[in-house]
Amino acid sequence: MIGQWLQRLFRRTHRPAKPAIVITPAPPTPAGNDATDAVDDPLALFLPFQIRPLESADLGELLGVFREAIQISAADQYDQQQRDAWSRAQSHESLISALSEGEAVVAEWDDALVGFAHRVNGYINMVFVHPDASRVGIATLLYQHLEDSARVEGITELNAHASLTAHDFFHFMGFTSEGQEDAERDGVRLPRHHMRKSLV
Repeated sequence: MIGQWLQRLFRRTHRPAKPAIVITPAPPTPAGNDATDAVDDPLALFLPFQIRPLESADLGELLGVFREAIQISAADQYDQQQRDAWSRAQSHESLISALSEGEAVVAEWDDALVGFAHRVNGYINMVFVHPDASRVGIATLLYQHLEDSARVEGITELNAHASLTAHDFFHFMGFTSEGQEDAERDGVRLPRHHMRKSLV
């Protein structure tokens, strides 16, 4: 994917830049969420990612990112029945409703929306990255944005319900597991961890 990105970059004509902050990440330590975040290709460290607030025009793409991350990136930890129940748990309308509260940020890479994250007060509700954009540090950037804004708001503790896929990612970001539990989606049990991080 990195090679394809570079080829497209050098072939396309210049376009005016969008008014947003572009972040080139520092090399992250290997970690993972629903799309694994360990860096495979050193060139990925020099690719620009745009982290910005969610806009209404983004909503049509988010459900695809959500479902692809579950179906592909979580395949090692959850069977097909579990992934189907989990991915069906959000519709376009319910995802819009969930993201209407709190803070939501998205990641753009080469003008494509490739990830999003959501926080409600001290609860990290979602961090999803499309599998085609995994292993380049996007999840880390999305999460760090939410943590930084939580600190600015004076929040002293973050909580998350981390999937088995996301457990190592949250552990790397400084969370500790309060124990494993089961969520239920469409009558199917999905094991996960309740995780906590102090910000003081």
